[in-house]
Amino acid sequence: MDYYEFIKWIYYKYWFSRFHKVLIGLKILNKVFLMSSLDRRDFLRKTGEALSFLTLINHFLPPIVQAKEEILEKIKKNSPHIINLLKEMDSKGYRFLSVPWEDGEFLHLIVKAIRASKVLEIGTSHGFSAIWIGLSLEETNGHLITIEIDDERYGLALKNIERARLSHRITCLKGDAHKIISKIEGPFDFIFLDADKEGQMDYFNKVYPKKINPGGIIAVHNAISQAGAMMDYLEMIKKHPDFDTVILSLTMRDGFALSYRHRV
Repeated sequence: MDYYEFIKWIYYKYWFSRFHKVLIGLKILNKVFLMSSLDRRDFLRKTGEALSFLTLINHFLPPIVQAKEEILEKIKKNSPHIINLLKEMDSKGYRFLSVPWEDGEFLHLIVKAIRASKVLEIGTSHGFSAIWIGLSLEETNGHLITIEIDDERYGLALKNIERARLSHRITCLKGDAHKIISKIEGPFDFIFLDADKEGQMDYFNKVYPKKINPGGIIAVHNAISQAGAMMDYLEMIKKHPDFDTVILSLTMRDGFALSYRHRV
């Protein structure tokens, strides 16, 4: 783990913890020094950068934590039946390779933040991420089309979406997305790719340029944990002149590649 990877780790430790910040900061800086091969001058310079970073985190952490808590409280208030369903589905997530809870919250937040009204998901699994997105679309008055190739997961997704009372927001299609995408009417404001990782380039070529709106976002899951399987896509999208791309993770495991399409 190099210096900058470690700083990213610091960020997410701060995001999801409430330990005393000064104590953690001191421990972090000590770890950086022990792990690095920096000489004293470089270490002092980079320590200054780290302290500036920690100051920013100290400023922004309370609103972030508050936002996460407010999301759950709002769902409990407006859709109390969904919380238990989401917890039940999350407990089985390892079996169905669905996104972790934190990533579901992130999808919920970003769809609302960009006011997406048309969303496409490739890789429904048992419907966990679709329900998080569907909850956002209740606020934006939008609709999600999600595609699943596996019979069992497709059937479970339909049942879970119905239990969540979101059938009016989510259309679940069964089949091979590589063949179906070209038949779906776009364009979309947000596209979430969470199916076969080796197929990212084909998915991208089928949605760009006609099925992703200017100002829209393409989100690819497992961009850290399975980066090797989609390296051709990641290298392409980072250099693409029509997109700005960042790689981030809420769990330091799976990761997202978020690509924003320029408006002009």
